[in-house]
Amino acid sequence: MDKERYYVSVSAHTITTEPSMTDQLTVLATPRERDHLATLLQQEEQADDETHMRAIIPYKSADHDQATKHYNSNLLHIYKYIYKIGTTETKRHIEYMDIIRDLKNTDYDQPGYVH
Repeated sequence: MDKERYYVSVSAHTITTEPSMTDQLTVLATPRERDHLATLLQQEEQADDETHMRAIIPYKSADHDQATKHYNSNLLHIYKYIYKIGTTETKRHIEYMDIIRDLKNTDYDQPGYVH
């Protein structure tokens, strides 16, 4: 399958075929990859809604909240997937953001390797 160019806004949870003036990352994706990314963004939007509901409780700390952990985990998963299918420029941008620890650890400390 041929890959097409898409523009992704993680904050707006959108994937478009035309660039916009807002924040966006460029990916080259098959329809299946695009659909998978759309699903991830939809899940992130739901997790975002959960964190908003928790935010109105003034006495509950966000650093021990499952909704916040879920949101952060989903967000990292999205950026890892965008990195996988992203253009060279997108990959450089994500590396510059310095949010994916796995990009720094190129040694064999990953599961499956014997020390």
